Amino acid sequence: MNLKQLAAHLKLSPATVSRVLAGKGAEYRIGEETQARVRSAAGKLGVTINQQARGLRLRSTQTLGLIVPDISNPFFAALCRQIELEARTRGYSVLVADSQEQ
Repeated sequence: MNLKQLAAHLKLSPATVSRVLAGKGAEYRIGEETQARVRSAAGKLGVTINQQARGLRLRSTQTLGLIVPDISNPFFAALCRQIELEARTRGYSVLVADSQEQ
């Protein structure tokens, strides 16, 4: 089942369902009851946002790249963790690469 089918099933607009699944229900003043109904139905029916398709459509993947010289160094491991936690709170994911001090 895709997003449009879920919206039809719930008798809601695709935009409403999309906003709820993207975590922006409150921002668009969508009622808590409606948000709960959308999340519940999406969970039961296995509907999720395809992040790759969303990234292509919006021309933004919300992904940051981080290259560190030595990921096994506790300093860089802790730094990566903090960057990843902060990025997640802002809706980004982080790809980490180890340059092996090259």
